[in-house]
Amino acid sequence: MCERGPMNPIEQKKLLMDVSPGSPMHDLMRRFWWPVCLTRDVAEPDGDPTRLRVLGNDYVVFRDSQGRLGILDELCTHRSASLCLGRNEEGGLRCLYHGWKFAVDGTVLDTPNVRDDRFKQRVRQPAYGVREAGGIVWGYFGPPEAEPPLPHHPFFDLPEDNVVVELVVASANYTRVVEGLLDSSHTGVLHQDALKKLDSSSGPAPTLGGRTRASTGAVLAKNLAPDIEVQEADFGLRYAAIRTVRNEDGTESRAARITSYAFPTTIFVPPDHLMQITLPVDNDRSHFFMIFWDPTRQIGVGAARDELRAYYGIDDIGMDTWGLGREFHDLPGRPRKENNWGQDREAMRNGSFTGMHRFIPEDFGVAASMGPMDRFPIEHLVPADLAIARFRRRLIDNAQRVARGEEPLGLNYTQQPRGDYLVLEEGRSWKDHFAEADRSGV
Repeated sequence: MCERGPMNPIEQKKLLMDVSPGSPMHDLMRRFWWPVCLTRDVAEPDGDPTRLRVLGNDYVVFRDSQGRLGILDELCTHRSASLCLGRNEEGGLRCLYHGWKFAVDGTVLDTPNVRDDRFKQRVRQPAYGVREAGGIVWGYFGPPEAEPPLPHHPFFDLPEDNVVVELVVASANYTRVVEGLLDSSHTGVLHQDALKKLDSSSGPAPTLGGRTRASTGAVLAKNLAPDIEVQEADFGLRYAAIRTVRNEDGTESRAARITSYAFPTTIFVPPDHLMQITLPVDNDRSHFFMIFWDPTRQIGVGAARDELRAYYGIDDIGMDTWGLGREFHDLPGRPRKENNWGQDREAMRNGSFTGMHRFIPEDFGVAASMGPMDRFPIEHLVPADLAIARFRRRLIDNAQRVARGEEPLGLNYTQQPRGDYLVLEEGRSWKDHFAEADRSGV
């Protein structure tokens, strides 16, 4: 990629959105580890192989007889039959077409239609880095010699019952999803139905500086034009949406809702123990991993898990009826352009603002409505969009680093990405709080 001065908005959007093989953004993103599926999707040795699509390329993931995971190119290196049709048995994945069999590292174990036994040593099925941690299968698709360590996230160390991990599907370019998470000003508009219903006992929504969930929702719903401040970090950036809040004694305070963005698509939003990673499947579809954890509570089982999923709209209704689940997304009748993304106009006439299921279905309906990647409408960014503008600039700069042969930013970092709510003390900035946290490593 040749740098030739400032790009016009259309060039910038195309560079950002195009993750197809050979594109600058593809070359950047393949240098990072990605969540590709959930552990429960490939839980059993010799279980069904699972198809993956990552950055416009197709793969298969499977667990062999010994419980080892493998990620291979989907198409057999012999005659290009899909290995997703294969038999996962006796220590490898066997192609149905001619019986060639592959180990998790791509080693050829058997070629029934080749008499020369030495042939197996000369051929390999392309294989990729794979790890398993935190209920997630992670894949690395870049140059093997440049493979970085898998980042160690806090939830890796917790019992399974203290973690909730969900994978949901968006028919939208990854930028539409990530930018929605970097846009605090939409929350009080798009999600106002849910915010109005919040009370102090209505699920695991975060508190804001000790305030109840109801007052947190009120802050977001009533302050639709927050002041935005952005701070670059070695992992990406932090931004604060700062709003004025009225205290019980009638005085006013400044409250900051801080979100962290880590290269290339990870967002840490308030509360602290929520991480969201957007996997670019291709230019027009994304897989969205939502990860919640609590060091002290078993939020991953029973009523706590059900409450958490319902709060964000990723419950059974969201997954099935609203098509968020991978197995439901493409079924007839699920939200899409032809049915106005499932919007219920009768519900709107009866008081619903959006006519959609709460939170994630609302976000993804709006994201999908923006159209496919090749649609580049003129935008009119405003001060509330500052974090989005800076995200775009940071990601483009990082792609240009890789194009110059440099290491991408974000593979290693010392500052701590996390989300937070802070009521700001007089004379102190939210940046002061994070500077102290960075120094202490907390």
